[in-house]
Amino acid sequence: MRLPRRFPLLAALAAGAWYLRAVYRFRDPVRLPPADQSGAGAVLSPADGLVSFVRRIEDGQVNGQNVAKLLGTPQRDGWLLGLYVGPLDVHFTYAPVGGTVISAGKRDGTRQGLPLAETARLLAGQPVDLLGSAAVRSNERYSYAVQGEGGQPVTVGLIAPGAGLQAVTYLDEGQTVRQGNKAAFLAEGGLVLLALPGSVTPQVSVGERVRGAETVVAC
Repeated sequence: MRLPRRFPLLAALAAGAWYLRAVYRFRDPVRLPPADQSGAGAVLSPADGLVSFVRRIEDGQVNGQNVAKLLGTPQRDGWLLGLYVGPLDVHFTYAPVGGTVISAGKRDGTRQGLPLAETARLLAGQPVDLLGSAAVRSNERYSYAVQGEGGQPVTVGLIAPGAGLQAVTYLDEGQTVRQGNKAAFLAEGGLVLLALPGSVTPQVSVGERVRGAETVVAC
């Protein structure tokens, strides 16, 4: 029996999709913080991905939204960065600073997906300001805050995509963590928020690609 000409192409696409879901997204590359930056007040990227937005936090608000509601921890002033972790990015996330985990927990929410047009732009490597989306405001999330010695807390929030958070987390409240240690595994990717104190200045801009535990995003 003669197979249709499209069968090899469909089989290759199916094999590629299986490899991406079952193997590639679980890769665990070695990540070491830069030796000249570790411990020098630098904040490292908590994840691989595309910088979606860099916004100023003023009086506990950013873009009309309450930071405490977004991340579970209050912050009056500083910066909020958004990183989009796509299907081809490393899905492990990392502690951006070293210190004591002063809070960690999950918050239930919805499972709203992003509009197709925004998703297509992100997959094409084009930044989209996701801060105003309904998914960012209401989807389930996990967040933790790390207090460094003599410094202000740095908070990370992992926001679920439409498929749900599906995160394996490695940090507990009261735990001591080193900069660059694994913090969580995001099976479906999603948006990673990074709230920084006003004492540091962002070193990345919208549209840049960053590497978790390696790229200095603020100092």
